Amino acid sequence: MELQTLQYVELNCFSISILLLIFLNIYHQYSQYLTDQKLFLILVSVAALILFFDTAMWILDGKPGIYVKLLYIFSAVLYNILNPVICIIWYFYVDFYINGSKEHLKKTLIPMLTLVLINSVLSIASIFINMYFVIDDSNIYHRGDYVYILLAICLLVIIYTAAFIVKNRKKIGRKEYMYLLFFGIPPAIGGIIQYFFYGVVLIWICATVSILIIFVNIQNDHLHRDYLTGLYNRRSLDSYLSTRIKNRNSNLTAGIMIDLDSFKIINDLYGHHSGDQALKSIASILKNTFRKKDFIARYGGDEFIVLMEIYERSDLVTMIQRLNENVSLFNIQKSVPYEISLSIGYDCLSNESGEMTTADFLKHIDNLMYLNKQRLHLQENVVK
Repeated sequence: MELQTLQYVELNCFSISILLLIFLNIYHQYSQYLTDQKLFLILVSVAALILFFDTAMWILDGKPGIYVKLLYIFSAVLYNILNPVICIIWYFYVDFYINGSKEHLKKTLIPMLTLVLINSVLSIASIFINMYFVIDDSNIYHRGDYVYILLAICLLVIIYTAAFIVKNRKKIGRKEYMYLLFFGIPPAIGGIIQYFFYGVVLIWICATVSILIIFVNIQNDHLHRDYLTGLYNRRSLDSYLSTRIKNRNSNLTAGIMIDLDSFKIINDLYGHHSGDQALKSIASILKNTFRKKDFIARYGGDEFIVLMEIYERSDLVTMIQRLNENVSLFNIQKSVPYEISLSIGYDCLSNESGEMTTADFLKHIDNLMYLNKQRLHLQENVVK
């Protein structure tokens, strides 16, 4: 095997190994998959298939035999068919990640499938006429005269996806925006280099790098984030608080348990979409109230929790006052047809807390929150 062929086969096998590890990591962590997770798994699978067929083409190139040629043609056709497919799946992933709507995906389904159909026809036609590729009598691969059509289709989808990300950048966080936008850059550069420098194949190795970046920084983050609010989830909370208890220092660990009052009423009167929006609004208020280094999580349902390191108990009282002020400001703006009110329980965990466990501390501030809720109800009844 020639040195160049050996190098590309090794690189492809390494890339396939990375994709396989990503696939297995996601596959074994969930029993049920969200739509974006399904799309990401499909994305990883298609990338691995492309690399597999690309590897087969490198190995078969120049090998004699009619069966080798048939296998070579089969690999080349599927390789070319799948090229724009992965770009389109990437668009679907981005669309759903930003909008969270299957209905929105359907609006672009027909145009995208049309591109796949056109490309598939041209890929199959390459068996008989000079389109994307030619395999000569010596079973050596040659680029077809119209391979630029394939490149144009891929770049069109990548550019469209990038424009879509930029247009909807306000719907996602800055971190997600940067990583989603970056995804298409390495394979696009690799594809352009590959087109102008025949024999240099970088596009799918670059795509593997992009997939790995998305997995580490966005997709795998779902393990630790609440899907609706973007806050940390219960898994992260237990891990964080357990670490804090085991590694106590001279500072205090403050815990704040927060419950959205009348969440059921909001759902019943205005619909579950308004209920979801109320939870998102609280998440936004909490992010604006507390420091970046503070730990903010959705505890479950309409309950939230904030953990923070402070020097004095008075710091905790100050933050509670700030939270109440921000809730009042939200209600004054009247951006929604209902008002938000919160029941809050809070206390500090210090070095003198003895053998208090994670569960003990959470139960403690949860009880304080319910006492606060009962007092509010009593006050409301007295006013009535």
